Amino acid sequence: MILKLFMKKVFLILGCILSAMMLSQKMTFVYDLKFKPNPNKPDLTTETYYLDVFEKESAFRCERERVSDSMIQRTGLGLGRSPVFNSQIYVVKNLETANIQKVIFMSFFNDKYFIKIDENLNWKILSDKKKIEDFECRKATVEYGGRSWIAWFTQSIPIPEGPYVFNGLPGIIVKISDDQENYSFNLIKIKKLEKDSLFFSKKGTVISWENFEKIQSDYYADPFAELKARNIKIQSGDEKGNLIPTDLNKMTKQLKKQIRENNNPIELNHKIDYE
Repeated sequence: MILKLFMKKVFLILGCILSAMMLSQKMTFVYDLKFKPNPNKPDLTTETYYLDVFEKESAFRCERERVSDSMIQRTGLGLGRSPVFNSQIYVVKNLETANIQKVIFMSFFNDKYFIKIDENLNWKILSDKKKIEDFECRKATVEYGGRSWIAWFTQSIPIPEGPYVFNGLPGIIVKISDDQENYSFNLIKIKKLEKDSLFFSKKGTVISWENFEKIQSDYYADPFAELKARNIKIQSGDEKGNLIPTDLNKMTKQLKKQIRENNNPIELNHKIDYE
């Protein structure tokens, strides 16, 4: 009850300052994402994501990726990435050209790839309305990535943006989830972007979905192939601090098991059926 009253006050205060912020196009929308890593289990994972909008561009990424990008901008070094590609939900948009790119990282050396999202979002705006927190919202539906999505947007914030690839409605998306509720994004906070850029590096290699599917298949076949090719040894320490060789066969089996059990990509139409 206390949390609900607090959130209500937060959204009321935000309503007083949104006009000035929208004029500057320098905002951060914080979303709560709940998703099922394994579609055959009811377990949900919750993570905080940030949609940073700066002038004519935006970046949608999790808190860890956001921190890593900031570190790279300052020091040239960032954080390690997840070995499970499906957990990488990172998108950058050019709001002027409507160019949308999915960002992918290789786990060990942080090689960066971009996939151009060319699937059209053909929104259907419905007559249904409901209030979410203090926002009057309208319902819309769309097909994307082999999933059917239901969105609630508000024209109180006339920015045609939303989490992940979703955009193009006449107002910010407050909530969107697929009809099976494998993925659900909920807007929880709005604030001014604290930096004078998206602190995002545009260096990387543009690839196709077919290229990405091969990268995933090759990685699953041998997660440590690149380390072996560069003759990089992996060692760990015992309780006395002595270095001991790592059992790559054991680690490979563990990684493969992790990948198979977390095989519920947001783009279901690009799912790989691992053996």
